[in-house]
Amino acid sequence: MLVERVKVLPFEREEIPFLIRIAKEIEKSKLDLPVLYAGSSDDLEHAVILGNRLIFVDSHLPETNLAGIRRKAETFGEIIEERRVGKLGNGGKHILKFEFLGEEIELIYYAEDATELLKNPPKEIKDGLSVYFVKVPLPKEPKVGSLKSPESLAKALKLIALNGFYLERECPLCRVLKPEVLGFELVASGYISALSVYNEKGNLYRKVKDVENLEELLKLDFSLSNA
Repeated sequence: MLVERVKVLPFEREEIPFLIRIAKEIEKSKLDLPVLYAGSSDDLEHAVILGNRLIFVDSHLPETNLAGIRRKAETFGEIIEERRVGKLGNGGKHILKFEFLGEEIELIYYAEDATELLKNPPKEIKDGLSVYFVKVPLPKEPKVGSLKSPESLAKALKLIALNGFYLERECPLCRVLKPEVLGFELVASGYISALSVYNEKGNLYRKVKDVENLEELLKLDFSLSNA
């Protein structure tokens, strides 16, 4: 079904081959775990090709983002349920369930700094992730931490289940070290649209093993890249 979603959504023509490859790889993994999208904004279209359980995290203009998500969900299908638990930006979450191509999709939105959220993951992701997705990790607010930092990236990568995926554009897994050293293999690269002045490709990595000293290796990679 993920591939069918790519075919019906209004993506740019240039990104469709890469998105189909992503959807096929995720479908083959058959992981019943949530997708974490850090710095999501209202990018619902790229998220729904990754799974049915979506966790969005973005502290910048959350009500505007939710309005955009709601509008898009209404074009995909019927909104089934919508409710808020607690206060957004203070540990609360907004839950939206909607129908798309005959399947129910649940989206949970946290208006938090993703780097802070990863220090104490919410219950929805404590059992692991099928996909961790970052696209153009430029902080929109001075107080927001960097998703590229070895500390934050290591915490997120450790949450990915075996045979799960890291999908990124402009937030590389590594610069000098080989992905295999970090427990991942590069599955596919290609164009994925993003609001950015850079023309970097997107990359899909599959997790093939757990690596204990991941943060230390990421720090080493970062230092080698700046040597």
